[in-house]
Amino acid sequence: MSNVDNDINPPENNNSEALTTSFLEADVALVALDSANVGIWIMDAHSGEFRSSKRTKMLFGHEPDEELSFEQAMQSVAEKHQKIVLKAVLTAINNKTSLYIECPVFLPSDQKHRWLSITGGFGSADTVDSFFSGIVIDITKQKQNEMRRSKFIGMVSHELKTPLTALKAYVQLLSNWAKKQKDNFTIGALSKVERQVKKMLSMINGLLSLSGAEAGKIHLTKQSFSISELMDEVIEETMFLTSSHQIIRVPCEPITVNADRDKIEQVLVNLLSNAAKYSSKDLPIEIACTHINNFVEVAIKDQGMGIAADNLAQLFDPHYRVERVETEKIAGFGIGLYLCAEIVKRHNGKIWVESELGIGSIFKFTLPL
Repeated sequence: MSNVDNDINPPENNNSEALTTSFLEADVALVALDSANVGIWIMDAHSGEFRSSKRTKMLFGHEPDEELSFEQAMQSVAEKHQKIVLKAVLTAINNKTSLYIECPVFLPSDQKHRWLSITGGFGSADTVDSFFSGIVIDITKQKQNEMRRSKFIGMVSHELKTPLTALKAYVQLLSNWAKKQKDNFTIGALSKVERQVKKMLSMINGLLSLSGAEAGKIHLTKQSFSISELMDEVIEETMFLTSSHQIIRVPCEPITVNADRDKIEQVLVNLLSNAAKYSSKDLPIEIACTHINNFVEVAIKDQGMGIAADNLAQLFDPHYRVERVETEKIAGFGIGLYLCAEIVKRHNGKIWVESELGIGSIFKFTLPL
């Protein structure tokens, strides 16, 4: 595999003795880890020399007594994941940071894939320490369960969406009829029904998007559109569903982006809905956009309960919700921010949050123009 061979220098043997000593010192740990079906590996970050336990070799589709180089391990990784894994490893080595990545490896003997979780890091932050080591775990069953769950969620959500779409159409027909009859009571009642139907459709669309994101199937249909016009439409829609909050749009210059309009609308709806859910009704929510270099930056600011620093790192993880007394009665699946992050990433943008507990939060994302 040429891309791996070109990016990793061939091993040099000048540190072989030190590597062997370091590896042998882990003998007791190796026995314990192997018995727990956990593989272990160690690599000299300077020379590229790579050693692995028997379990690691087996997880990468090799015999326990075979030699396994870093290049051979990389060649076992499914082709479309090779560059991603290699980049993650090199970034961790160059920046002396921890490594965590999940990837499939192809097993020629069984003609199937196995999913592995690879974790690694340096023993210390000392620049002299060149031993990069970690563990490998088989997570195939976990991945299969996740795929089954995603498939089930997608199937159920799709089945629920069909009758709800029909119900929405009938409500709109009845609403038009009531307006002609000038029946104010029926108009008001149908307006509330339509609002609840829209909420249900929004939840179902979120579940369908989650299913697609977990399967790596977020498809983009890009077009040029005005981000400020889209913001106005989303504000109007959000005010219809959440009329108790005041949403202030900070004036900004006309900015045209090339992106998937529906997906970006979904991001804006999720972020505005979150801001409304986690802030008091008497406090305004602000939304603004700014042209910065070759990007547009969108910011949504609330004056709500805020987020503790300990929770910020996990905020965009799937199914993660901040567990506090104040959030116990707030409904949600913990998928909105995860979907926002996946959509923005697919557009080669960035998403983050600035928050202070008790003060409020500012969610920001960028899109390349």
